[in-house]
Amino acid sequence: MYPEYDETEELREKLKDYYGTAMVSGNPMAVIDLSRVENMDEDELRREAEKNHIQ
Repeated sequence: MYPEYDETEELREKLKDYYGTAMVSGNPMAVIDLSRVENMDEDELRREAEKNHIQ
């Protein structure tokens, strides 16, 4: 695999963990965010991570 792909998928997993935790903590809107993360491209993932202060 390519390093860029690995980084992108690692970022996707971090965002899924972030929104998954929010969902379990009682935020029903996190389900929508979690499903959006599944379909984001690399640029969208980076913007979403930056918005949520995830590196």
